[in-house]
Amino acid sequence: MRGIATHSFRTLFAGLGLALLASAAGAGPAVPFDPTHYWTYTNLDPFVLPQPIFVQDQFFRNGVPVTVDSLDRLLNWVHKNNSAVPDSFLHYTWWNIIEKLPVNRRVIVTNQFGSHIVQVLNLEFLLAPATKNQPATGAIPNANHYLCYRAIGFPAPPAAYDLQDEWKVDTQQPQDMEFLCTPCLKEHNGRVFPPVDTLTHFAVYPVAPQSGNFVPYVNDQFLARQLFVTQLPPEFLFVPSEKTELPTDVKRSTWGKLKSLYR
Repeated sequence: MRGIATHSFRTLFAGLGLALLASAAGAGPAVPFDPTHYWTYTNLDPFVLPQPIFVQDQFFRNGVPVTVDSLDRLLNWVHKNNSAVPDSFLHYTWWNIIEKLPVNRRVIVTNQFGSHIVQVLNLEFLLAPATKNQPATGAIPNANHYLCYRAIGFPAPPAAYDLQDEWKVDTQQPQDMEFLCTPCLKEHNGRVFPPVDTLTHFAVYPVAPQSGNFVPYVNDQFLARQLFVTQLPPEFLFVPSEKTELPTDVKRSTWGKLKSLYR
């Protein structure tokens, strides 16, 4: 009976997720493309805190249960060659996903480094919106969650870039793209978090900065606590990007009608 009930709930949730996405798409003007870049700081105390969640995006259009188990990195906003940071309140936490589910899809990724066909391989981690050095009782930003996939095919840009946040200044040349992050719908403890921006994706490139240690207080939907972080290569630069799906032989579905949201 439990298995039947769980299956029914997941089916209902998948339908609800699509309805929420469609509703968001039709409610008012589109959210503009977010130009904010992020770079990572490694969590030197990646404690294990297993959390079952349910997620849905354009690769898993019916939704899938997965488990996040450790907070591996903090994403801090960064100015890249003086790029804009419209919202310095928003940060992200990088949670490892245990189930490295295969995708094996090809998409076109476009950003300031160019446009390339990318092979999306398997699921790797979740980005959760977070705050840094804010009160533990403060609100979590109303922002996207992202599912991040290992991906190959986008070569490194030929130049180095100046990077600056409130902690340090650096110059780094990104290497070949390693991950692609896509907006997703997430359910956790009965709460549904639909994407608020279906346009902005992230192409993720390894970089090699080094830093001292920092102890920010970080708050997301899973926890609120002080972290012990540093930059220890490899770290990663998250570059705002757009994604275009290549034609497939998959039959037309409800999600297919919404694919234009995930350019």
